[in-house]
Amino acid sequence: MVAMREFPAPIRWSAARVALAVLFPLVILPPMAGLVAVAFTGSAPTYTIAGGTLTVKSGDLLSGERAVPLADITGVEPTTLHGGRRVSGTALPGFCAGRYSYPDLGTVWQVTNCTASAVVVRADSQPFPIVLTPPDPSAFVQQVRAGEAAVVTLPPASKGIFQLLALALVPTAGVTAILLSALLLFGPRRLRYTVGDGMLEVRTMYGRKRWPIQGARATAYVPTRLWRVAGAGLPGYHSGLFRESGQSTRCYATALDHAVLFEGPARVIVTPDDREGFLKALEAEGAQVHAVTT
Repeated sequence: MVAMREFPAPIRWSAARVALAVLFPLVILPPMAGLVAVAFTGSAPTYTIAGGTLTVKSGDLLSGERAVPLADITGVEPTTLHGGRRVSGTALPGFCAGRYSYPDLGTVWQVTNCTASAVVVRADSQPFPIVLTPPDPSAFVQQVRAGEAAVVTLPPASKGIFQLLALALVPTAGVTAILLSALLLFGPRRLRYTVGDGMLEVRTMYGRKRWPIQGARATAYVPTRLWRVAGAGLPGYHSGLFRESGQSTRCYATALDHAVLFEGPARVIVTPDDREGFLKALEAEGAQVHAVTT
């Protein structure tokens, strides 16, 4: 029995691979953090008249709040909303906050319960009218005009759908981002090819594949363009199922200009650093080793 021999893959520096390792978490994790913030933070919206100021708090991180001195208010009146379109902000069942656009009002900033019966407040200090939906619009208009102290609290937003999405997506997205970055940074270094005991074994960062060597063909090889079917096709690192030369091919490689084509129970492309030693080890285990092809 020939002793087991292990062959590492050559490590090729790739700025693109390192950049992707940094980019994946930056692209994936902040939106997931935003989803968690939307789903599990925030408080009930409030309209407060006190100390000569109308303060509107959305209770939502995306929409924020507005404080309007009563002296700056140039108009406050009931209105009926129709044809609204969200420009930016939040739209949940029973909670519509942020910038919206209406045919008769133009662009507004609003914190509402999404009903049609509303109050529109215009002020010199605000770039857009403010739209609110107190339970009694007429009474609220009188309170604002008189500067009468009042606090109106709307029901909190219904966030069930966002909470379900967060619970379903955030763990998966977080693990995916970590695994992808780890694969990009450490995958090439963990790639190993072992020859011995009649088997070729490929060990990747996340698993192993084995094929019998006896009767297989092996040759130094330069593959044509690889088309990924499943797995990782990254700069300086290929791992998984590909199409090459019109054939289904397993590829576990870092340097495609330094490859070996193994044709046995499966068609496999590998890139051992010591290609000649690898081919001799395969030959010693019963493989037919052929001349270089391009």
